Amino acid sequence: VKLVPLELTRQATTLARATGAMTLSLGRVLYRGLLRCGRRIDAQIQRHGTVDVFPETECERLREILPGYKAALALGSRHAVDALIRDAFRDAPSTSDVDTSNDVTKTAARLDNAVAAHALLRRRAALLEGMAADTRSCLTTEGVRVAVRSALVPEMSSPAESSFVFSYTVSITNLLNDEPVQVVSRHWRIQDEEGRVEEVRGTGVVGFQPILEKGAQFEYTSQAPLRRLKGSMGGSFAVVGQTTGRVMDVPVGAFALGPPRRAVADDAETSAETSGDGASDPKKDEKKTTGKGRGRRVDRSARFTKIET
Repeated sequence: VKLVPLELTRQATTLARATGAMTLSLGRVLYRGLLRCGRRIDAQIQRHGTVDVFPETECERLREILPGYKAALALGSRHAVDALIRDAFRDAPSTSDVDTSNDVTKTAARLDNAVAAHALLRRRAALLEGMAADTRSCLTTEGVRVAVRSALVPEMSSPAESSFVFSYTVSITNLLNDEPVQVVSRHWRIQDEEGRVEEVRGTGVVGFQPILEKGAQFEYTSQAPLRRLKGSMGGSFAVVGQTTGRVMDVPVGAFALGPPRRAVADDAETSAETSGDGASDPKKDEKKTTGKGRGRRVDRSARFTKIET
């Protein structure tokens, strides 16, 4: 049976509407997922104390799928990303508007952007949630306290070469054990802001296996290189009681590796300077990205001290 042109037109219209309805249904699901991701990112901006939470590779992609993201962050709102998503993806066409293949194509393109934005924001939120926000940590386990503080070492870092060096100072104290305890090995887990992880295991610390009487403290400084400006680090020490032979796993609380922390408002002003075209002034950036900076030198010597009780 031959179909007349009118019947073919009706079939094409029905198919277009069915496809459009499916697309819009998927779009609504994605929109809700995007809002959840946006709220997670907003929470991490406040937690990390900076709006500069996206590495450059993600900034480039965001400029394509969410062109106004820099300006949104520049406003300094606690809900900047959530508001950006609402503005970009809230107004979806109705199924009655999606009648032609051209309408379907436009809707599908918008859907592609929503999928890309959801994948990027979801991954970034998960990474930020798993990274420490404070450059200091302090934990006491099995009567042994481990305190750490970290700092960027500018004179050993080169942004142009994607090389950043951080110093971290560790203080290990036998607070509560009556028997002497010995630090026999270490384990570090180092992660940069793009999710790359490196694990380091070794005997002792900086060439020592210190034995700590009750109230004694051992402090040392070491370094960790990263390919990105931000990261997170944590781990543990294996500690052995010298009288009982008891082996203790003493965790090191996660601490941030990053530049000196600035207020969110200050970062928002910086974002505002680059919100026009997504790029900053090359002349201003030249001083930031060429050569290695100046700063304090790292004291790598180890020290034993006795805490008065």
